[in-house]
Amino acid sequence: MSDLIPPDHRHAIVMEVFSTITSPVFSELAIVLAGSDMVYSCWKEMFKTLRTMNEVRPFKLAFLLEVPDSSQGEARRKLARALDSVIAEGLLNFLDSPPTIR
Repeated sequence: MSDLIPPDHRHAIVMEVFSTITSPVFSELAIVLAGSDMVYSCWKEMFKTLRTMNEVRPFKLAFLLEVPDSSQGEARRKLARALDSVIAEGLLNFLDSPPTIR
């Protein structure tokens, strides 16, 4: 989401959209990371929003990598290291299972 939108507004926008999901079979939230989107500096803010979302409707979390085949291995390792750090900080302790990378 754009850095031009203040964090509190981003949270409200995401929560508003998330509240429209009514399917009884909803169980997984997938976050698509593409190339330069893989900036981990704003993750703490994102995980606060994800925690709130999970309180409303529990879900499994998945990260989908959309990167060129030639850099997929490195991108996956980089994301895995970042997630390990986030898990160590306890930012994902609201989930029932660890996130997956696809």
